[in-house]
Amino acid sequence: MDAEEWFHVPGREDYARPERWGALEPSFPRALECTLDLLQEGGWRATFFVLGWLARRYPGVVRRIAEKGHELACHGMEHRLVGGMTPADFARDLVSAKVAIEEACGLPLAGFRAPCWSMPRAAWPYEVLAEQGFAYSSSRLAIAGLGGGDARVARVCEVLELPALSAGLRPLAWPAGGTVALRTAPLPLLARARDRALRAGRPAVYWFHPWELDAEAPRASGGALFRWARYTRLDRLPGRLKALVPPGDRRLGPLAARVDSGPSSGDTDP
Repeated sequence: MDAEEWFHVPGREDYARPERWGALEPSFPRALECTLDLLQEGGWRATFFVLGWLARRYPGVVRRIAEKGHELACHGMEHRLVGGMTPADFARDLVSAKVAIEEACGLPLAGFRAPCWSMPRAAWPYEVLAEQGFAYSSSRLAIAGLGGGDARVARVCEVLELPALSAGLRPLAWPAGGTVALRTAPLPLLARARDRALRAGRPAVYWFHPWELDAEAPRASGGALFRWARYTRLDRLPGRLKALVPPGDRRLGPLAARVDSGPSSGDTDP
């Protein structure tokens, strides 16, 4: 889960400035309860990549994630794109977010996800993550325009990268684990993408946002394509997850559990 608000939409001037967020109608507390209910119903444990801004604003709400047995990880402080920061800026952003989330939940963080798959194809972000004590990242999606990179699990600067689920080959690869494809693609096609990843020894990493389960959440404004990609068939999401993720599967759980089973040889080109 990318634990963020409905208005955390990068590149949109009307939602881009953090100083304006406090005046917008929140959805996260209600949306989180919807998400926790769905996870409990499915018998699943999950990883929540939480914004530090949310942890600072709703520490008690964020603490509920840990109390329900789920993993908390870091999604940055204010949803800034990693590729738009210097290493020093990234380090400061990580420290601020990590402190806010750890103070809210009382637990150390092991994982990180770059907002909007914005991890540059370079080693320096992983160097910064390692310096700040992170063991893994799930920041890549092997889709042109959505982070690129490789679909394989790799260890970079002692940080394990666990890419989100994609299918097909570039330039026709598509995001099989989330966004519009998870809600609109034929279910057998999604199942084949999952099975192909698992047979290759890769985790099938699904993702969504809590606001997607909140029918009362405000909707971000935008053009027809934006609205279609963001909001079409939201009602399908719970059923698709139940069809694709076995209930109570013992192999499932927080991504931190995958770290020890990842590649252990030298650094890999990101």
